[in-house]
Amino acid sequence: MCQELTARGAEIVATVFTNAEAGERLRALPGCTVHALDVRDTAKLREIVAGAGDLHALVHCAARTSAASDGGFDTVPDATVEGFADLFAINVQSAFFAVQAAAPRMPGGGNVVLLGSIDGVKGLPSPAAYAASKGALSAMARSLGKELGAAGIRVNVVAPGILEAGASRRIPESLRAEYIKHGCAHRFGTLAEAAQVIAFFALENTYVTGQTICLDGGI
Repeated sequence: MCQELTARGAEIVATVFTNAEAGERLRALPGCTVHALDVRDTAKLREIVAGAGDLHALVHCAARTSAASDGGFDTVPDATVEGFADLFAINVQSAFFAVQAAAPRMPGGGNVVLLGSIDGVKGLPSPAAYAASKGALSAMARSLGKELGAAGIRVNVVAPGILEAGASRRIPESLRAEYIKHGCAHRFGTLAEAAQVIAFFALENTYVTGQTICLDGGI
């Protein structure tokens, strides 16, 4: 995603959590500034957004996938209170406060892109807490689109299905096979395809707002 944005000429401020290797790769991109950030630290998040100056777009893609203490593809009995709260703090709370911090720094309007998931849109076998958090992003985008529209700020969710890499690798092989079988495209999406859709909504979209765009190959 960052590669696609910088290739299109965007200057970006990116954050990483614990992946130092990813941070170094990002720093090698032209026009990319990188900060370490735990998105649960709202004060630090606001500080980084403030330091970025005027903004044209915000892309929020931080996520936790499991409400279980040890991660993985959890079921309802696996979830813990602490894991559930932490999942929502990362997936939903940090997205809301990132938008709150960024919106005043878009004086000419702009785009907000929240990374959702097909789990929050369609009834698929998936961890219930994770699906609930991604569904919350879609509800948030609809309301934010209304509230921020007068300021020229558009808010949308891009909701990928199973991709070839990333968190999708944690999905059981039996479900991955069913996805291939029943999807119209009969394949997983690529990271490049996801990045292209995200980049469009971040940099080129001028009218679409309050929507959830499924990037799922027609499942």
